[in-house]
Amino acid sequence: MYQANTIKDRNVKLSSRHRFTKPEQDEILCISTGQPSLPHRLSSRIFQPKFRRALVVFVDQCFYSITGFLTSILIAHTCSKSEYGLYVLGFTLLVIAMDIQVSLSGIPFTVLGPKLKHRERQLYLGSTLIQHLAVSILTAAGFAIAALVLAVTNQMHGFSNILLTLAVASVFVLLRDFIRCVLLSQFRVWSSLLMGLISNIATIGLMFWIYLSDKLTVPIGYLIMAACSGLTALTILLKEKRQIDFTIQMLREHIKINWTFGKWLAARSLVDFTALRLYPWALMLFKNSEDVAAYGVCVILAGIINPLLLGLNRFLIPQAAYTACNKASGVHHEIYHWMTLIVIPLLIFLLLTVLFGEQAIVAIYGNKFAGIGYIFSIYLLSHIIAAQCILICAGTNALKRPDISFRAEIAGLIATITLGLFFTYKWGTLGAVIGVCVSRFVAFVYQFIKFKSLEICCNKAILEVA
Repeated sequence: MYQANTIKDRNVKLSSRHRFTKPEQDEILCISTGQPSLPHRLSSRIFQPKFRRALVVFVDQCFYSITGFLTSILIAHTCSKSEYGLYVLGFTLLVIAMDIQVSLSGIPFTVLGPKLKHRERQLYLGSTLIQHLAVSILTAAGFAIAALVLAVTNQMHGFSNILLTLAVASVFVLLRDFIRCVLLSQFRVWSSLLMGLISNIATIGLMFWIYLSDKLTVPIGYLIMAACSGLTALTILLKEKRQIDFTIQMLREHIKINWTFGKWLAARSLVDFTALRLYPWALMLFKNSEDVAAYGVCVILAGIINPLLLGLNRFLIPQAAYTACNKASGVHHEIYHWMTLIVIPLLIFLLLTVLFGEQAIVAIYGNKFAGIGYIFSIYLLSHIIAAQCILICAGTNALKRPDISFRAEIAGLIATITLGLFFTYKWGTLGAVIGVCVSRFVAFVYQFIKFKSLEICCNKAILEVA
């Protein structure tokens, strides 16, 4: 104490003869109080294990997003604009299947698994895997039945072949996604990275080779994706088979637990499909497949920032779950921190798209997609709003309130029905992206208000205990 006071007194005397710069004042304050300097604090945070894990997950997600981006470009160049529109429709169905699978299997295991001991976790993982396979089989059957109906009725020419391909591809793509959820829930980020690296390099390599052979079609693209995803996922599954076990009695109990937790998330995915992924189908109904293709280009290009958003989401779900186990009030601080951290680079990227978006679209997809640069900028704004919703959703899931994100999607669905569909009917692709913006903003406002009310409840509980 005496030494600290002496340093302070000496600094006061020195300050009368010398005007210190702001960095010098901060350094003197750190010395006098015994606190580490700002650069030291930043470096210590960056090299914490959780930040290293976040970086690995981000790189992992980059491979998936880049593969999807390059696949869309290759298919857009080899197909007509209307065929690319059908590819976009098929991809929306695959995404909703992935969302439902993650909601019923992946996220419940991620949130509830950390509390279990080794043997209990083995049984829980085995039960969840069986549940996942059942959902995958039902999904494949749904695609096959839809393909048969379209083929018999002769509707949406060419789309039945895509649906039939998805019946096969979805099984392996969903398995890869489930294995990835399990690895990340256990913070085995390097194993997840290796699986994604092999799967995505193989996918894009085969895709490009067939593209050069001038034989690439939408069904072939989905089959390549399925083969590469299934090979890596089955390899990991066989390698980890000793970590998996199940009993009939525990199977029923675990499925019930997963359903109790995941039903809100699955319902949210269905509502999200109706509220947001309904727009390409509305464009197909009100306009034509070329408008769907233009909308799809906006979605794919906005997916450039998906490595950041999805990677952060994959990292935050297990991280927030572990934080909630130790200190529920810490979840809010963590979510607010990441919300603030990502919004600035996203706004900078939005400004760049306003300035150069049109040139980028023509350079990547060709002149047949010219004139939609401003539409892409509007859609990207909705993507930034969605980024904040994703982070809040990770927090509410960790606090075991998945119903909040479901109700937020209901609010977004109401906005879609009352405004979005009218905008789509009136202005086509432009109206669709405006409708997406409105729907996501309404959902965000609801989520944020409810998440803030959970923070107040946590603080009150802490005060009562104190």
